[in-house]
Amino acid sequence: MSRGFGPAVAALILSASLLVPASVRADDPMQIAVVSYGKIPAGSTFETEISQNTEIANHVDTALKDTLTAHGFHYQPEGTGLVFSINADPTGRRESSLSLGVNDQSSAQVHIAIDTNDTGQSTDTVARGYRITLGVYERDSGRYVWRAEINDLSADADPFSATKPMVEKLVAALEKSVRPAD
Repeated sequence: MSRGFGPAVAALILSASLLVPASVRADDPMQIAVVSYGKIPAGSTFETEISQNTEIANHVDTALKDTLTAHGFHYQPEGTGLVFSINADPTGRRESSLSLGVNDQSSAQVHIAIDTNDTGQSTDTVARGYRITLGVYERDSGRYVWRAEINDLSADADPFSATKPMVEKLVAALEKSVRPAD
């Protein structure tokens, strides 16, 4: 990876968040950040892996499989296609920095997080939110092709009711990186 790639990704994330009008950001408690490293073949096979075996992560896994299948992808465990790496967790608002896997040590990639929402408040006194992070890589090459993070920053977000709309937004964003079928 070239040295200039990290700042370019940070600029992309920052500029994407600035393109949304303030009135839209205020009405929608969900924030999404996406980085696409390449095109994804339409109708690809996929499998999922969860970073932590929790009830919330398993709920996201089920919702993601259903949504991807409804959008023309084909679930194939132990396949050679795409792997959707899932992380889902409740967060404090200061933790929701659209970090795109900053704590993922296995990817050996440089990640830059820009927190434009830092209010200096302690997370002990701030309402909780909910975050889903997806990383998509090719099983054969191990190369990441897409990453995204979505945060529901509504006060006391309920992960079980928020998961489906959040996953749908993630898959809608993923479809922008899908190349048409040949």
